[in-house]
Amino acid sequence: MKISHSWLKKGAFSFGLEISDECLEKFQTYSDLLLEWNRKHNLTGLRTEEEIFVKHFLDSLFGFLVFSPEDADLVLDLGSGAGFPGIPLKIVKPEFSLVLLEPRLHASRFLGEILTRLEVSAKIVCQRAEVAGRGELRERCHFVVSRAVAPLNQLVELALPLLEPGGRLVSWKGDEINDEMERAGYALGELGGEIEKVVPYRLPYWNLNRNLLVVRKIKKTPEKYPRRPGMPAKRPLAFFER
Repeated sequence: MKISHSWLKKGAFSFGLEISDECLEKFQTYSDLLLEWNRKHNLTGLRTEEEIFVKHFLDSLFGFLVFSPEDADLVLDLGSGAGFPGIPLKIVKPEFSLVLLEPRLHASRFLGEILTRLEVSAKIVCQRAEVAGRGELRERCHFVVSRAVAPLNQLVELALPLLEPGGRLVSWKGDEINDEMERAGYALGELGGEIEKVVPYRLPYWNLNRNLLVVRKIKKTPEKYPRRPGMPAKRPLAFFER
């Protein structure tokens, strides 16, 4: 067995997740295509198969610590990029409906090709989150998952308009999480969310401390949000509490 496969299987087993041989084959195809595309397009900063299997695939699968497909009819991966975390979650447990929201055309084309290669079902929406949050996806999603997209005070304005009341945002975060939560206090209240829990974990082999932050939507988001494209990053709502 390849070392990358062994690391993925053992890492997933450490939190109770079984990875089948069929899934391993799909992850291998995924890694091969990502490395091929990365020679022309900057889809990831990782350059080796082992890094991709741990820092992308395994890290995405840690989402099952807080996310159960049985509780989610519609999951949206916000700022999906090369498909993380949504596609790895879907490979292992395909029973939920997945939307990949990615504004960059070249990344969306990669997503289309990898979904075809893997025979994985998902909808690709090539839009900015500020646009999607005012369209047909507004307040329709049971879960929004997001990895390495934006600081929390910006992310909640992009994600919460897409969630139905009672839905949850799951965000992958590093050690900076306490500062991010403090800065996001005003934005959470304004947009109708509250922090439900933080689940820490350690990414093996690279020994990285990580956190899964879960935000629950407790009321409808005011119609004025999200603001026009670019504004959540340019003027995060946290600035307005002063």
